[in-house]
Amino acid sequence: MQNEKFFIKLIKKWYHPKKINILYSISLILLLIFMALAIIYFAGGTQYVYTNLMYIPLVFAVSSFGYLGGLFFGCLAGYLTSFIPLSVATMEMQSTENWVYRLLFFVIVGTVNGFIIDTILKTLKEVEKLTFCNRITTISNRKCFDTFFTPKEYLHGKYLAVFEIENFNQILNEYGNFILEDFIKILSLNFKKVSQDKIKVFHFRDNSFGLLMDNYNPYSFEKKVKIIEQHIFIGNILIYPELSIGVAKFVDTHKSLLQNAEIARAYSRKNLFSYYYFNDNINNLHNKKLSILNELPTAIENNQFYLYFHPKVAVKTGLISNAEVLIRWIHPTKGVISPDLFMPYMEKTNLINTFTNWLIQTSLETQEEWESNGFHIKLALNTPITCLKNKSVINTIQNYNRSLKNLEFEILERNLIEDFKEINSIMKCLKKYGINFALDDFGTSFSSISYLRNLPFDKLKIDKMFIKNMTTDQRDYNIVKSSIDLGKSLGLKIIAEGVEDLDTLNLLKELNCDSAQGYFFTKPLESKKFKEFCIKHNNRVKHLNE
Repeated sequence: MQNEKFFIKLIKKWYHPKKINILYSISLILLLIFMALAIIYFAGGTQYVYTNLMYIPLVFAVSSFGYLGGLFFGCLAGYLTSFIPLSVATMEMQSTENWVYRLLFFVIVGTVNGFIIDTILKTLKEVEKLTFCNRITTISNRKCFDTFFTPKEYLHGKYLAVFEIENFNQILNEYGNFILEDFIKILSLNFKKVSQDKIKVFHFRDNSFGLLMDNYNPYSFEKKVKIIEQHIFIGNILIYPELSIGVAKFVDTHKSLLQNAEIARAYSRKNLFSYYYFNDNINNLHNKKLSILNELPTAIENNQFYLYFHPKVAVKTGLISNAEVLIRWIHPTKGVISPDLFMPYMEKTNLINTFTNWLIQTSLETQEEWESNGFHIKLALNTPITCLKNKSVINTIQNYNRSLKNLEFEILERNLIEDFKEINSIMKCLKKYGINFALDDFGTSFSSISYLRNLPFDKLKIDKMFIKNMTTDQRDYNIVKSSIDLGKSLGLKIIAEGVEDLDTLNLLKELNCDSAQGYFFTKPLESKKFKEFCIKHNNRVKHLNE
């Protein structure tokens, strides 16, 4: 890093020397020329090899002033050398051809070497530009920030705002790379508009910019954000930049400054804020997240995860024949950790494949144990669709030597990807083993209908946010009714999640819903208690129906 700094500073000195440095260089070159002239004279004249000493000031001239320096000082050195006798002992002067030849040689050597050094310096300048500036916008990049903006003395009291373009991939997919590059260029001009002497602009990554500010005032910063977020016209295409923004103040190192701004940006994005300023609260949340992520591999290895089961009751008969498998992390010191605290993070790592393997295998083993004791029930697992493309997960399913007709995968809409053809193929392949698929949390995404239209689901699970208030809120009731009618028209079984009272259950029965799940029946139970609850419940229902 130190070598890079020295090297770049040296290049800048060559390209942009200060006036005082120019005077020093000229003085040194002239001094060396006259010293060489003196040595040539006192050594006996130009007939001896000491004339070659004149190349020393020419090298300095070329290094300092390029080919123009070589040309000028080559002429000067050749001209002044003409006054030195060929032989000092006899005072025989040089012939005109002799000194003119030497002058031309000095000029050619100086000029050619000057061109060579100029070419090298220009190449190095381009390398510097490619290394420390973004290719598209020519704005200083992350490498530049890490190299030249690290001293504590410089960063003390400064603030960093990080901007990430959330619709970057959307623009790329919809309009292509050329439109995206034009969009980035115009957006960079908006950043330059708000940059002043006290604000430095950075282009950290393709979709990420930064502002390094001497001070931070919410009102003035929001004015800058409005300028940056202005809509952009590219031909007849109108694009609005969708930015997530985080701000942090320098504390100890440039890396922590950037990290804190990124943490604030991520929090802003998650909570749909226009921007967010880093504070101790989100720092604690981030540290907690890191702690959980670091402990997940150990938790899997040490069997700290346990299965809990939540029954699904058939609305018409009241019997339990299905259940959702839920996960509980029983930490040795922290106690029970909710899935909401670790599953979103796990799904973004490769651990999710290992975990999914464990979940499938453990669920099937539990199911097999129950069936050997005469207790038959269908289990539904919450599984990211991306995991079902993993070879190890597929092998776990294929190597299980029995029918999987009592296994079901509940797929969250947020876990689905855009390639419907690929997902459709995966689902159809797994359905050959008897596995069913349910679309979970139906109605919470804009893409719900697209998923039902393009993918071979067997069931539709209506999200609890609509079920909870359907007896008192007409809009929720209409949504539930429409969802059931839609599912039935597509030949799907309907599951209602979040049933908490008898009135809701009765209303679902009137709407021809197939199954209900919720705390009205019971909370999620561990294996032994769940089995006992189901047996007692089904016996009681059968007895009442006799």
